[in-house]
Amino acid sequence: MKTSLFLAIILILSCKDNLEKKETSISGKLVSSNSKIIYLNVIDHFDYFNDGYIVDSTTVAANGEFRFNRRNLESKLVSLTTEKFKPITYQIFRNAPQTYYFGSCEKFFTNTPFFYITKEESIHIDWYKNKSVDSISSPDNSGFLQVKMREFYLSSKVNEVGNLDYDSKQNIETNWEQMLVERNHDLKAINLDNANLENSFDNYLYTEIYLGHLNQFLNWFEEYYPEKVEAAINNSELKNVYSSVFSEYRSHRWNSKSLEYYKFTERYVNHHMNIQSKSFEHYYTPSEKKRKLAQQVLSDKNKERYLSLIDEQMKNLF
Repeated sequence: MKTSLFLAIILILSCKDNLEKKETSISGKLVSSNSKIIYLNVIDHFDYFNDGYIVDSTTVAANGEFRFNRRNLESKLVSLTTEKFKPITYQIFRNAPQTYYFGSCEKFFTNTPFFYITKEESIHIDWYKNKSVDSISSPDNSGFLQVKMREFYLSSKVNEVGNLDYDSKQNIETNWEQMLVERNHDLKAINLDNANLENSFDNYLYTEIYLGHLNQFLNWFEEYYPEKVEAAINNSELKNVYSSVFSEYRSHRWNSKSLEYYKFTERYVNHHMNIQSKSFEHYYTPSEKKRKLAQQVLSDKNKERYLSLIDEQMKNLF
């Protein structure tokens, strides 16, 4: 019995050690830049008060080549920068958290290389530094998924199919149907069979696409149909498009590194605050009341993540 227990402990420790030792290599060539140092940042939108986002740095060789060898990057959202600066989303959410629902992801993820790391042992890119939007390529295809992710963000504001219109008041059912056409078109970029695999690349991109479209639709709906929003929050039993969107929150294993998931989580909590107060606000200042409600309506790991964030928010109010 003692021998079996000893062997089990050794096996567990060995597996743990292997996980900790797994290295991901991020390398490439920096083009059109005189920068001498590149910084590796880990981004977590539910932890934007954390100042430890720079996890490594490396020097750039005379020919532009660089390399990082880093452990435990799997299922992480990372960025490369040539300067030390706080991630843009961190700056916005710290200084103006009430604007969480503004904007779209392409503004945050195209000015510098962003990667969602899965099980890659190595990622190699050519990084072209430009005045506005940087570009990347992967000559050996090891960074294929990262290039694919970047291309999605660059084209995410373009309506390629349908007649979706968020710039004016439209028929609700028509605009909803057009949103679904656009969303289904965007989802063709991923392998839907892997979308339910938590922390996979497809799960990350699925979350960004699916919830990104819902967030945009809600922005439009709240602007042009305030009377229907008021009706929905004053009667939680009322079934309409607006209330049905929020039921999507529990419909999938969303990727916790997704910016759109963070935005939808904040929106979901504020929606329940609206129902409780019987009036509409885009955002409620962090408080014990908001924390208590979040504890009731959120679940699983994400509840703990959000509660930790709201604790930090309350500390920074004073």
